[in-house]
Parts: sequence; structure tokens; C-alpha cells
Amino acid sequence: MTDSWQRIGTALLAAPIAIGLTYLGGWYMALLIGVIGGMAQREFYAMAAGAGAPPWRWAGYGLGGLLVVLPLWSGAAPLLVLGVVAVVVAVPFRWPQQALTGLAATLAGAVYPTGLLSALVALRVARGPLMDDLQAFWLTLTTLLVVWATDIFAYYAGRAFGRRALAPRISPNKTWEGSVGGVLAALVVAVGCKLTVLEGLAWTHVAALVVIGGMVSQLGDLAESQMKRSTGLKDTGTALPGHGGFLDRFDAMAAAAPLVYLYLRYVAHLF
Repeated sequence: MTDSWQRIGTALLAAPIAIGLTYLGGWYMALLIGVIGGMAQREFYAMAAGAGAPPWRWAGYGLGGLLVVLPLWSGAAPLLVLGVVAVVVAVPFRWPQQALTGLAATLAGAVYPTGLLSALVALRVARGPLMDDLQAFWLTLTTLLVVWATDIFAYYAGRAFGRRALAPRISPNKTWEGSVGGVLAALVVAVGCKLTVLEGLAWTHVAALVVIGGMVSQLGDLAESQMKRSTGLKDTGTALPGHGGFLDRFDAMAAAAPLVYLYLRYVAHLF
């Protein structure tokens, strides 16, 4: 099976599950992000260990899990603080010769990608005068679709029309043509959602979703590519056939999701 067909097959299997759990919301959404974040965090830790920064894996997974459930359970906040203190105190004794790098890797893995992806849980459970359960679902789904469309069409537009390298020292296969194709796809999806399920969303907010989901997300992808290049890796894993690892698949979402949440809450004031 070619790489392209593997990508399509994986997407056809995974997307309905992701959309279904997003629709159910609440703890189902937390389960979805917890699994994705945990798998991506595992790959991040493998990359960090290969670079000589040994993480305290299970402590990091625990912190990441608390970040995911924080929007649903206020009791996670004190446990999160206690967990961070425990990691800060324990890691230097666990790895005396690599105390600083071990501590940095452990905490970084909890924040990126898991903590950043938890913004999707916070968006899905957000409520306010302009945000009920259905509206929260559509906004969360729109965020997912915009970032996914950007990634998919950047890939295929780059393969079909790519001529000029976007960042040759970081990711030689990414092109300006592909990047533009990704932004155009983000625009089409965002406008389509506005005209169908988000009719009350102002056009300025739609434009912001395009900028964040279509442009900033690509910077998140490039940042992860630079991390891989610094450790000599092509992919962070093979768990998703045709896509690489979970971190390869959700690096763009980790950059876009928290910015979408912050924009909709503090600029658009939807909740």
C-alpha cells in the first residue's frame, strides 16, 4: 500500500472516532485528548531521551493527564501543583548528572503536546451567554477541521505544485505552494462552517480561525520538524500508518488549539 493510501485509510478510520467523541464532549473528549496527548508525549520523551535528556516518564504522564482533566475537574489544580513540586524535587536526585535536562524534558513533555492539546477539552466544555453545548461542539469541530484541512491540502498541494522550498534546512519537502494550498483549504472550511453551522459567528472571527488554523498551525508543524532534525529523526513514530507518529500528526493542532481557545474567550468573548 502506498504512503498516500495509508494516509487516507488511517484518516477514514480515525476521524469518525475523533468526531464522535468530540460530539459526546465532557469526559469522552478528555479521553480522546488524553490518549492522543499521552501517545504524542511518549514519542516526545523518546526523542528527548535520544538527545540525552532523560525524562521521568510516568510523572510526566501524570502531569499531562491532570492538565487534560483540569477543565472538567477543579480538584486537578492542587494535584497539578503538588505534582510539579514533586518532579522538581525528585528529578535532581533521580538523575544527579542530568538533573537540569531531565527536569526540563519531564515538564516540557507534559506541556507540549498534552497540555496544549487540552485546550480542545476546555473549548468543548466552554459555556456562556453565546455558547451552549451545541455551539461548543461546532466550534471545536471547526477548529479540528480547519487544522486538518490545512495539513492535508498543504501535503497534496505541495506534491502537485510544489517548486519553492518553504524551509529547506528544517523540512526540505515543504513548499510555499503547499503552504498556500493549506491556507486556502483552511479558508474554504472555515467559510463553509460559518455558512452552515456557525451562522452567528462574525466574519472577523472566521478570519482569525483561518489565520490561526491555516498559518500558525504550519509554524507548529515546522517547529516539530526542527525538533526531529535536531535528533536525527524523520518521524517520531509509526503508530499512524502514512502519517508517522502521534506527535507528527498533532503538532500543528498543539500550536493552534490553545490560540483558538484564547481568541474565542478573550477577544471574541463567546464565553
